Amino acid sequence: MAFQIETAATRPSDADALVVGAYRGEVEHIASWPGARDALDQGWNGGARARPLVLYPGTPARVVVVGLGPKAHVTARSIRRAVAAGVRAARVQGVRHMAVDLPVAAEHRGAAVAGVGDGLYSFTAYRAPREEEATGTPVVTMVGVGDIPARELAAVQAAVPVRDWVNLGSNDKPPERLADLMTESFNGLGVVVERLGVTELTAMGAGGILGVGQGSAHPPVMLLAKYAGAPGDSRTLALVGKGITFDSGGLSLKPGQGMMTMKTDMAGAAAVMGAVAALAAAKAPVNVWGIGCLAENMPDGNAQRPGDVIRTLDGTTVEVLNTDAEGRLVLCDGVALAKQRGAAAIVDIATLTGAAAAALGGERAAYLATDEALRTLVEAAARKTGEWVWEMPADEQFRRNIDSSIADLKNIASAMGGGMQVGGLFVGAFAQGVPWLHLDIAGTAFQAEPRHGSAQGSTAFGVSLLTELASGYFA
Repeated sequence: MAFQIETAATRPSDADALVVGAYRGEVEHIASWPGARDALDQGWNGGARARPLVLYPGTPARVVVVGLGPKAHVTARSIRRAVAAGVRAARVQGVRHMAVDLPVAAEHRGAAVAGVGDGLYSFTAYRAPREEEATGTPVVTMVGVGDIPARELAAVQAAVPVRDWVNLGSNDKPPERLADLMTESFNGLGVVVERLGVTELTAMGAGGILGVGQGSAHPPVMLLAKYAGAPGDSRTLALVGKGITFDSGGLSLKPGQGMMTMKTDMAGAAAVMGAVAALAAAKAPVNVWGIGCLAENMPDGNAQRPGDVIRTLDGTTVEVLNTDAEGRLVLCDGVALAKQRGAAAIVDIATLTGAAAAALGGERAAYLATDEALRTLVEAAARKTGEWVWEMPADEQFRRNIDSSIADLKNIASAMGGGMQVGGLFVGAFAQGVPWLHLDIAGTAFQAEPRHGSAQGSTAFGVSLLTELASGYFA
């Protein structure tokens, strides 16, 4: 799926639709347009969750009015959602060229551009395009926003294949095939890709990812994508993503309903590769590694058993008590590899725990951090992109709860509660003093129904966030 984003100082005369906004309670400026009065009389008041109004004043042919919510509480996320809702409302009517003229502050520009990608995306791998999707490449003119930084535009474009990968059925993206798709996305970008298969992983002693993948007919792969855009800087930021292409739970089998969306359990690795692609496409002055830990968690006769003890890449022994806590087992090898290779800081991202989704309701990603600089960077990136985060308490008791009596660690805690922290701190144990941040995007990576102007399915959460975080790290 392709689209084009342009900028202009004034509204283009050839646009087929214009997207404008109204603050909550400040709607009289649209009252004179045909059709608006009826909507206002029926209670349309500019609320952020209000359905966009499609009006037909004649020039341009359509005007889409989106609610911006209270003027005093405009955020990157409200702007992103408003843009998404506006361009989608125009696009479903077959509009190809639309102009977006909203009051976008400079700090919300990236979120507004991301909203274009949210609103225009559609997944057509398994169905014929609808009529409006077949009317040519959409063109969106952003009015009055000034020059858009290359990395913000690149992040929006890089999110398209990320969404596609997450939305694909697991039968079309076993680990080796997903590694191919990710590698292809770096063509022409100057990214060096290192592919570690079973032979290499065995030689390295990567028992975490190998143990998770041993029950599947499709072998695991660890993909390392390296972009060196700041050769004068000795630091490298490692981004490590969970890439479980299907999670049955292994022998600790999930219920049937719990498996229905497990094709999305590789969203963390997808976001990592999207961010690396965006940074490389923008020629950003950063050094990043994207490490995708790709495996399929299945329950055949060779599958990992509850009670097995494995040895991970850095030599740590782990008592595996629940094979459905597999994401942390692939991530620990990815984080250990980043540390061994000399990363100056490590950020891991994963659809790791239902606890994070339950705690934050899919509105924010949960995070843990051991480093104040990374904590500051992720909060700043979230405010800029509209991909919001929330820090969870990393009390020492959560870490003590994964001490094992027969190994160095166990992969689940015996005590109830704190599931997000337990999973995250397990992964963090392998950073061993390297500045580290963990993002749990369970609940934010995928939406079961269309919301806020975005289509059902993958949200590509993390692509813009990681792109901004990396840029900030090297600034």
